[in-house]
Amino acid sequence: MTVSGRERIDTAVRLGKPDRVPYVPIIDLFATRYGGITQHDLLYDVEKADDALDNTLKALGPIDGQNMSYAGLGRFLCLLTPNLPRIPGVDGIPAHEPWQFVEKPVMEPHEYTEIEERGVLSWLVDKLRLNHPNLRTSSGLLRELAGLTGDNHAIARSVRRWRTRGVETLVASNFSFTPIEYISIHLRGFEGFTLDMYRHADEIRAASRAVIGGTKVAGLVPMPINRVRRVFLGGARTGPGFMTPGQFEELALPEWREMVEFYSGLGVTSILHLDGDWTSFLHYFADFPARSCIMNLDGATDIRRAKELMDGRMCIMGDVPATLLKLGEPDEVDEYCRSLIADVGEGGGFILSSGCSIPVDAKPANVAAVSKAAQRYGWYH
Repeated sequence: MTVSGRERIDTAVRLGKPDRVPYVPIIDLFATRYGGITQHDLLYDVEKADDALDNTLKALGPIDGQNMSYAGLGRFLCLLTPNLPRIPGVDGIPAHEPWQFVEKPVMEPHEYTEIEERGVLSWLVDKLRLNHPNLRTSSGLLRELAGLTGDNHAIARSVRRWRTRGVETLVASNFSFTPIEYISIHLRGFEGFTLDMYRHADEIRAASRAVIGGTKVAGLVPMPINRVRRVFLGGARTGPGFMTPGQFEELALPEWREMVEFYSGLGVTSILHLDGDWTSFLHYFADFPARSCIMNLDGATDIRRAKELMDGRMCIMGDVPATLLKLGEPDEVDEYCRSLIADVGEGGGFILSSGCSIPVDAKPANVAAVSKAAQRYGWYH
């Protein structure tokens, strides 16, 4: 009997042992280059992106799922933030260059209160219109929203195509942030928000309360179209490299818990994508709803410590480092995966993945080595 990637992933999320450890990398940027299309194509042509991934898998080995993919999300990325991102193939940016957020402040500290008083939707639409020419008229706004709906339908077709081949799309276009993550990255910027935590903590809390309803709903909006019951929650600016434990407990932890409990109550699995070294904050997640999350680590956090603390509570996903995939050799990759599967995969509740995204210029032989290692060492007996 053939076991699908979806079945393996669902079993791992429930902390069970599937027939084999599922392998679910973030492979889209690499597959774009390896498969012979541009990064612009990835963002705006889902069928081309699927063909490129198909060619990559045929050459370098199978996967059980795509951890996260930007296929078809070009318009979404532009509407996500008042700061227009650098989009390949637009405004003179080379079509092969990976996309990139542009981080600069679009609000001042006094506007925390304005968000609370006006409501986030009205306030944010005004900010978007200020920086996005296509949104400055009602007709332009409607065109962009209609285009976004069309993009989500294209992504949903891709989800169904891959499922027929046993490959699960982990989050599709179901992306969200905790309020503080969104405010820090997309509205205030690193320097401004760092100062605000010391000077305007009360205002941050009030604005976050006004924002959290919208961030919850944002992760749900595409689900009726793509039928994927998982949501991506990015964690970068609330980790130990940016906050003290006291600041995390006061400002960030309540949001993380509330959003995970909200999604869990709806039967939606939260993908906690934790960038950077979260080792000293891992214990804060130990009492989150059991079997409702995947803790996705990028190679900086001590994944074995995560397994120890989350054992019996939360699935762990990771964490073949990007540096190893780019600079290492296949035998080193093989040994890393073997050890990872033996240590973190023991007892189930583990998904093998890349540490964040496979680099666009990773060595193909190294990428192939991870797939081979999953097939060689990942079987449960």
